[in-house]
Amino acid sequence: MSRVRSVVSGIASNDRVGPLLASTGIGRGLVQRVAGGEAPGDVMASVHDLADSGRFVCLERHWGAEASADIDGVIADYETVIGLLGLSGLGSIAEVLVPAQLLPVARGPEALNEVCAVARDSGVSVLVASGASGEIDAVIAVVQRQRAIGREVGIGLQSLLRRTERDCATVGGRVRLSKTGSGPVPTDVGHFEHDIEVDKSYVRCAKALLARGDEVWPSFATHDPRLVEIVQALAVRYGRGTGQYEFAMYLGRAEHLLQRLVDSGESVRVCVPFGPEWFGRLVGGFAERPSALTSVVRALLPGA
Repeated sequence: MSRVRSVVSGIASNDRVGPLLASTGIGRGLVQRVAGGEAPGDVMASVHDLADSGRFVCLERHWGAEASADIDGVIADYETVIGLLGLSGLGSIAEVLVPAQLLPVARGPEALNEVCAVARDSGVSVLVASGASGEIDAVIAVVQRQRAIGREVGIGLQSLLRRTERDCATVGGRVRLSKTGSGPVPTDVGHFEHDIEVDKSYVRCAKALLARGDEVWPSFATHDPRLVEIVQALAVRYGRGTGQYEFAMYLGRAEHLLQRLVDSGESVRVCVPFGPEWFGRLVGGFAERPSALTSVVRALLPGA
């Protein structure tokens, strides 16, 4: 592990950094720009602001050591925030992201079923993120079972994985494509080693999704202006109008790009991390790909 990677990983795993940061004046402003806060009720301020600005929302309850130890508390957080979305009348513009880490834990599949049932009652969609290459078939099967009983459940796929191009050509329904997932980068042979390979895979996967017409409703998670332009060009090539796909970005990042997309009529979904370990989710992904850290820090600076 490189020195930069080690430092970022250490910061992300320190469960005291987030609360300490949030307790300072500057930190509170940062938290408001990049996260929904610790409690489900805190998230709704961000949701209302995003809805007022014409954006869709995705609420992501971070999954860390605390989550694995308190599965009932995590599910209660999901159900609370889903209920608040329903009561506010904003369920139709919202989704909740459930990480693949939920499935292997005791009572995980049952807990996911509970979340999906509550979400359906409130008009909120669910997205199940995928994990390592060897776990994706199980995630696909879970998503298909939920869809079979009439629930709006999508799946997140990573262009980092070699198998994803094939999955993008076969998995139907709502599919979100990102470069990497929320967990650690896989160590097996099933992933690409270099960033340029991951980017090329992203473009191939985007082509596969956009070419399938009504079989799939694609969502493209990226803050990279080059990939955004490529996706827009591919959408035109395959006859996809605005509103027939979406872009997804994290709260507080690439705001100028995000606003430009909204102004041009594109559908944009803003992902808002929340929960006791929101800070680890915010920076944890950069432990494995620290080259992205500079652009993220720049985006968080006032006036960025």
